[in-house]
Parts: sequence; C-alpha cells; structure tokens
Amino acid sequence: MNHTQPVKYPSFAAHNMRDFAHVADFLVPRRRQAHIVVVILSILMLPGISATFSPIDIESYDMESAELDANEVLMEEFSSAGGIEAFGVFIRNPSHFGEPGSDVTMIADYTGHGLGVTNPEGGILNLTVLREIDTKAEYLRQHEVSEFYLSFASQITGESVVGVLDLATDFRAFMSGQSALTSPRIDPETLTMAPASTDWVDCGVLECLTFDDENLTQAHIDLAAHRLANYSSGAFLRLLSKDRGFIPDPSSPVLGPYDHQLLVDGTITAEEWGPGRWAASSAWLLINFDREAMQRNGWSFSWLNSSSDSDSGYEWNGVTVETKPIHNSVEECRERALAGEELCSMEWLYLALEEDLRSTDEMVVTLMFAEGVNVEINRELLSSAYLILIMTLVVTILLWFSLRRVSDVAIVVVGLALSLMWMQGLIGWAIILGQRYGMEVIFRSQFSNLLPILVLALGIDDSLHALHRYKEERREGASPEQAARTSVSRVGRAILLTSTTTIVAFMANMTSNIAALRSFGIEAGLGVLSAFILTGLWVPLVRYDFDLLMESRGKLQDEKEGLVHMVPESWLAAVTTNSARHAPVVAALAILITAVAVPMMLSLEGDFQVEDFIESESDLAVGIGLVNERFSDEGEPGYILVEGDLANPKVIAAIGELRNNVNSHGPEDSNQLTRLPTGEVEMLAIDSILVFAKAAMAWNSTPFIAAGWDPSAEDGGVGCDKDPLDLPSLGDRECLVFLYGFVLTRGVPESGGYPSMPLSIVAEYIQAAEEIDYEHPWLTVSGETPNYPRASIRFGISSPEQFALVEPALAQLEDDMAPLQELARNPLREQGDLSSADEEYPVTWAIPTGEPVIRFVAADSMQDEMQGTLLLGVVLCTITLWWGFREETSARQRWEEGMQDRADFARRVGSTVAITGVITYLMLGSGYAAFFAVLALILSILWGTLPFFIATVTTGPIFVVIIWLYAMVELAGYGLNMVTVAIAAMSLGVGIDYVIHLIERYREEREKGATPHLSLAAVGSASGLALFGSAVSDIAGFMVINQSKMGFFSTFGLFCAVMIGLSLIASMILTPAVLGLLHRKSLMSEPV
Repeated sequence: MNHTQPVKYPSFAAHNMRDFAHVADFLVPRRRQAHIVVVILSILMLPGISATFSPIDIESYDMESAELDANEVLMEEFSSAGGIEAFGVFIRNPSHFGEPGSDVTMIADYTGHGLGVTNPEGGILNLTVLREIDTKAEYLRQHEVSEFYLSFASQITGESVVGVLDLATDFRAFMSGQSALTSPRIDPETLTMAPASTDWVDCGVLECLTFDDENLTQAHIDLAAHRLANYSSGAFLRLLSKDRGFIPDPSSPVLGPYDHQLLVDGTITAEEWGPGRWAASSAWLLINFDREAMQRNGWSFSWLNSSSDSDSGYEWNGVTVETKPIHNSVEECRERALAGEELCSMEWLYLALEEDLRSTDEMVVTLMFAEGVNVEINRELLSSAYLILIMTLVVTILLWFSLRRVSDVAIVVVGLALSLMWMQGLIGWAIILGQRYGMEVIFRSQFSNLLPILVLALGIDDSLHALHRYKEERREGASPEQAARTSVSRVGRAILLTSTTTIVAFMANMTSNIAALRSFGIEAGLGVLSAFILTGLWVPLVRYDFDLLMESRGKLQDEKEGLVHMVPESWLAAVTTNSARHAPVVAALAILITAVAVPMMLSLEGDFQVEDFIESESDLAVGIGLVNERFSDEGEPGYILVEGDLANPKVIAAIGELRNNVNSHGPEDSNQLTRLPTGEVEMLAIDSILVFAKAAMAWNSTPFIAAGWDPSAEDGGVGCDKDPLDLPSLGDRECLVFLYGFVLTRGVPESGGYPSMPLSIVAEYIQAAEEIDYEHPWLTVSGETPNYPRASIRFGISSPEQFALVEPALAQLEDDMAPLQELARNPLREQGDLSSADEEYPVTWAIPTGEPVIRFVAADSMQDEMQGTLLLGVVLCTITLWWGFREETSARQRWEEGMQDRADFARRVGSTVAITGVITYLMLGSGYAAFFAVLALILSILWGTLPFFIATVTTGPIFVVIIWLYAMVELAGYGLNMVTVAIAAMSLGVGIDYVIHLIERYREEREKGATPHLSLAAVGSASGLALFGSAVSDIAGFMVINQSKMGFFSTFGLFCAVMIGLSLIASMILTPAVLGLLHRKSLMSEPV
C-alpha cells in the first residue's frame, strides 16, 4: 500500500495499539503441538456431546416466579384431582364425507357466530354424527387406559359417567327420561323444590324414543336438542361451538328461537320463533384422567422425564418427517416404573388415542386440543434438517467466492465443525459435572437450539478475517510464517476483542433470575470461546502448515493480485471513504431513520402467535386456531391458589365477594375471563361445592347422619352452629370443618335432580393437611381437628396466547381479589408462612396461576429480562472495549500528565463520567447510574479517557441498528416474543464484532501513519472484504433457514438475515461516518 509520510492526528492515534505478537511468537513455532492439542480436546468433547442430546421440554419454566411456585404447589398438593383432556369433533366439508385418511384439511369452514350448519342437518347434532361420536366414546371407555379414568358429572343431564363425557352420552341420558332435567330438583340457594325443567314423555307428534332405539330419527334428535338447549341453563350450549344456533327449516316439527339470546337466569329469548333445528359445526369430547394413578403406573406428564425412545415416533417421508404415535401398553409402562426406567410419555398417549379415534372418522375429524407440543416441535426440527444441509452447501459455495481457494474453504469448514463440537462438548461436560457435584448451571431451553447458528455466524466472520489477512500479507510479499504471525497478532487481537465483548454481552444474562437465560449466557459464552480458539487462532496455523506442505512439494502458489473475492475491493473502499466524506448526510439520515424507528420500537408489545413458533399447518397450530375461533368462550383453565386457614368463615365470604367483583365490570373493562352462556363469569370454588352439599343434606340427610351428623342435636353432634334451616352454617368454623371433611371423604351426594359429585372433583378445590377420619370426618385419623391450608378457585382465560389481552385481564383479576387482600397481613403475591394465619388475617397467600398464567408470566418475564440484559450488555460491551483499547501508559504517568493541565484533565474525565452516568440512567435506571458513574471515574484514570470514546464510537452504531431492528420487527407485523428479543440480543454480540474489526484495522493503519482517508480506504478494501463475504454467507444461510415451515426457525432465519445486513451497514457505513465526523477537517483537505 502507498502510505504518505506519517502525520499525527489526535483521534485514534494518540496511543499505540496492543497486538498479539507474544501470542503469535508462542503459537507459530508450536503449531504442531497446537494441532495435537486440538485433536485430543476434540476427542475428549465426545462424551460431553452425548449429554446434550437430552430432550428439551419447551413447556418447562425454570425461573423465579410466584405464579410458577403456586402452580407447583397446585400440582403437588392437589395431585389427587383429575386431569381433563379435550378432543374436538369437527364436521367435515361434505365433499369429504366417508373419505379415509382423516385430516384437519377436511374440516368444514366456520360459518360464523350463531349461523350453524345445514349439511348435514344439525351438523354435529346430526343423528348419524352422534352415532359416530358414540362409537368413539365407547372405544375410549373400553381402552386399556380406562382403569385410570375418573368420574364426570354431566352439568347437562346430571348423569354420572366414568372417564368420558360426550354429546351422545348426554342425549342417551336425557332421552331415557331419567336425567336431572326431567326430574324435580332442589334450588341449592333457597333449598326449595322446583318441578322438572322439561320431560321426555310428551314428544308431541313424535313418540319419545330412547337414544339407542333403532327407530330413532333426526326429528327426535332435533326435539331433544331443543329441550336440552332451552332447559339446561346454557350447559348444553357450552359443549357446542360458537356457531351454534337454531336454523330455520319449514319441514321441522320443532319450534325454536331464531337469533336467540341466553339470559342470566338461563332462559332463551328471541324476537322470532319458528320451525327448525339446533345446529353447530363442532363439539367437545372430554376425558378425565387420574393423574396420580397414572404417574404411579409408569406414565409421565413431563417430557423431560419420559422415555428417550420417542424418536421411534417419527417416520421420514422424503425430506420431511411425519408423526407416527407410539402406542405404549399399560403393562409396558407399569413395568418401566417398577424397573426404575424412563416413563411413558403422556404426549404420545394423547396422540395415539387421537390416531385411533381418527381411524373411525367418517363425517367428522377428531382432533386432540393443544397437546403433543413437544412431539410437534421435535418433528418440525427433524423436518428442517434438510435445510441445514442446504444452508451448509450455500454457505460453502459463497465461502469459495469469498476466498477463491478450495483449501481455504475446507479449512474454514473444519474449523466451524470443530467449533460446534467443542461448544456442544463443553456444554455437555458442564451438564455432567453439574449433575455429579450438585452444582447445575446448564438448563437447556429453546434458546439452546439457536446456539449452533450463532457460533456458525461468528466462526465464519472470524475465519474470513483471519484468512483474508493471511492472504493479504502473502500478496504483499510476506512468507507463510510472516503472514501467519501477522494474522494471529493483528486479527487475533481483534478477534479476542470481538469474542470478549460477545461473551460479556451474553454473560449479562447471568443477572437474570430465569435459569434458562442464565444458562443461555453460559452456553453462548462457551460457544464463542470455542469459535475464538478454533477459527480465530487455529485456522491461520492450519493455513500456514498447508502452505508449507505445498511449498515442500513445489506447489505453493502466490496469492494473485487483482483477483475478485465476491466483490471488487475498490467498491468496498469507496463505500467506507464516501460514507466518511459525506458523514453529515449519513448522520442526518441515520438520525431521521432512528427518529422514525424509536416510536415503532416503543409501540412493540409482548405477543405470542402460534404460527411464530410452529408450523402453521400442523395439527397443533390448527387445533389452537380452532379453539380460538370456535370455542373462545370456554378458554383455558386457570386457578387462584389460596393458602391460609380455609376453615375460617371469612375466607368463604371473601370468595363469594370475589365472584361478585369479577361479574361487576362494564363493557370498557377487560373481558378475557371465560363466561357461561348466560354471560356470568365462570368461577368454581369450594363455596359452591358446600352449597350443593347443604342442598344434598336438605334433600336426604341419611349419608350425613351416617357420617356423624346428628339432626336432633343443637350442634349437629359436631360442635356446629346451625343455620335457621337446621343445616350447617357456612359462617361457622366447626360447620365448615365438618362439611370439608364430609365432601373430601364421600364427595357430594346426589340431590333433587343434581348429580353426585365425586371425590376427584372436590379434591381439586380444597386440601386437608392431614388424613381425614372417614367415620368422623370432622377429625383427623389421629383425633385432632383438621387443618385446611389450601384451596383453589378455577376460572378460564379466553384466547390465552394473546398476551396483550391477558395482561390487563390478570391485572383486573388481582384488583378483584381485594376481599382476600383484606384478610391478608402481607401483599397477596408474597407467600407467607402458613403458621402465621390467625383469626384476623387468615389468608397467607393468594395468587392467580395455572398453565395460561405461567405461560404468560414466563414469556413476559423472559422478554423483560432479555431486554434488560440487552441494555446491560451494551454497557458492559462498552466497558470491555474500553479495557481493550486502554492506553499503554501507566495510570501514574497519565495522572502526572493530567495535573499539568488540570482543567483539560477535569474536562475529559468529567465528560466521560457524565456521559456514562446519563447513558446508564436512560438505559438501566438510577440504580445503575451512580455505580457506573463512579466506575467511569476510576477507569478514566486507570485506562484513559480516549479509549472510552473509541469504545463508544464502536458500540454506538450497533445500538442504533438494534433500534432499527426492533422497528423492522414492528413493520413485519411481529411482536416482542422470545425469538425477536433473542435476535436483538444476538445482534449486539454479532454486530459489534463487525464494527470492532473495522475499528481495529483503522487504528492499525493510523498507527502506521496513514491519513484518515487512506486508512478508511484500506479498511474498506481489507476488513470490508472479509465483512462483506461473511455477511453475504450468513444472510444466504439464514434465508435458507427462513424457508422452514417451523415458525420458530423461519422467524429466526428472517430476522437474523436482517440483523446481519444491519450489522454490515453499521460497520461499513455508520462507523466510517462517525470517523468522518471526528476527522472532518482532515478528510475534506485530503485529495480524493
């Protein structure tokens, strides 16, 4: 290169650069030993790699959260409660009736709210369809897992059924004439008798037939459906999809309500009535599993604890993978449990049942709702494997265009492969050692799947910089040894800085209280370290040895001058120099774009769209979409866990007030809690169960007398203060203790048209601390008064994946819990000691929880934590670069020089402290600002002030493009989710690498005495060549990943490509522009 005579400039050349000369002096002569060490360490990584193959449960959340703690309490303390799983049964498009190979694509389109279905007549209420549903229900009743079923009590007919609840069963019970709707019933509130709601004796022109009668017609079903809809207080309509409605048909003998409305009292009104039938497109089919019994007999509800033979549940079909559910037998799973082996996965059981039910589909499609998520994620990962191969091929080809030498490409590929091996091996060894010594720090999560791609991006960048510098030195006449030394000493130092800053950026995650994020920081750090050693230091050594081999054979060729490596060097030099010369224009455009981007970034909200994570056409995604479309008024069950002294009558009263509060909101308030068809928010709790227990006692006191209740005694024989009706008062502690013990040992007996309530249902809402004496249910088996420390209140959340709606709903619910807060000494979210419950403050903890709640809290917390650690990472990166660019002179010498011009010294140090304090205050808050301001004061003396401004210049452009990246996320219609926030965090680590390489080369050229213009030209033609080649290779690879049908990969690939492109802009345009502003006078005075 032609350099002018050295000219001294104040910026970026005020102190000498450190280099890696001592490292090069150590490694180059010992390169063969280094090769041996690399081989040995690679072999040692193999056991660690195998440890990383353990499955990742994407539904497990290892984080500190009150909601998560509460959910764990629910799962542990209420384990005897059942686990209800749901299938959806959907009418097919008529063109697919009778076709084999039932598939979700056959499902008929949704007609709209209240519009029903006309083909077949009645839709899901068609007689032939009901027979098909009945066949499915009977199959489930006869299935070998039926030994683990718990009872249901139909809210429609009062029929008690074991394990399976479906439409056909309700029709059979009603049409037998023996259901609760056709019997006199007692009002549980007033305890007065009311006549039967309807009958199945007078069927008008029809004969009242049973469901199983061979002469049954559609007209009978229409009439039965009409009476079920009209007289079940909305319970029948809840089993049907929202398109349920009474469809006009002049030929029908049934008169019903067109465009009906269901009132709060359960009656139906309409402006017009006429002939027709009730119809809907879909309905529920429910199974109630005994979770505790299944776990004892070898079944696991946790993906992580289930059998590793899950890979056998997939089958290749070309380049894609299809799910072939594993059919584990009950005996096989039981034997696994007895042998202490891995358990059978419930996810595979759900899908196996779905497969069996689908084999009987004729007019419907049967679909398991929202289960099998881990099975689906693994299927999609396997299906995306071929894209990794295509990505590898594309990147390899582009690497050749960048390096133009097959041996160089081979060296890079080997370096990248070993980097991945080392990363996985180190992570695996951390897992092994952590488990062995009880110091686990690795908690694999969905973020772990992103690491290989991150390491590939960094490794390609490091390799290209190292090899291009080697080739550059060779073109200028250096020997292979000299070229290797220069590559290691100059580029190696830059790669050290890039690796250190990237590690520091990810290690900011260590401040998180979420184990998955802390682990991600450690795993990323190990990956970056591996890439630094193998692609930054080892690759040039391999290149050197290969050239020596070629030289010994007389085949070593000189690097060709003028060879185009993907793009002419002069073009890249023109980009950097023109960006610097037109710095004011570039700066103005950057400020304008940023001004537009900031509001867009700030408008981003937390979001969870299923298609952003999984294949939108998968059964799982389609099922979730169908639930939201057709059953959104049902929602997903959530709970409020209440701890304290539940035998205190104040708690029962507070639960009643809570129920009133959630039903007191207007149309402007959140409306995400599940409502009954009557419009009332559905909230199930122990107080309602006790009301039914009292009604059962009023109807028939015999079971209660057998349990020790004495009607003739003033206190009922149990020390209870009776109410005016001579029944246990819910305002008396002893009465509550008796009723709790009774329902927990016997359930709720049937009464006046209401079905019995089994123990499994009661156990879901109240928990006793000790075993209850069956003969004396107001006592424990040891003769003491029982403690009732926990209760759960069940509610539902509609569209639980729409986090923007869930957040205000939960906030409103917590406000509605004010009656419970009045009974608590501390804030409800803080779990108090159960022993602290007393008469005045009987509640020690009350908090919403359950799957939809913890899913929202986990995602929301993870997004907040990742954004917080991203900002902290920016600050820590700046400090790391400050250290990397620190001056050679000692702190004492700088202090003495500063004292010679105290005003200038105070100005420089003061501005450094002020800038640091303001930036950290704006980004991290006042808690961090004071600490980092003091730290800046100390570091200004230890490391100098100029390195701080160089570090700021290096970090600033990347911070700007992160804002742009967030704006593009908003423009693309995405929200803040774990993928988009993770990519923003990765953009800091990857993007700053690009800028560091440019800054380091610029400083090197300036140290040699080159003018700013010539230094920028050299940067563009040298570092820019490696940056451009790396960026193009990475972008092409990520765009291949973007073609994945898996939303997680597709989204990741898209925004990673955008992130790399923005990082290239930051390094090749924004950073030269900043340098151009700093050297404005010099650049404008230099000839072009």
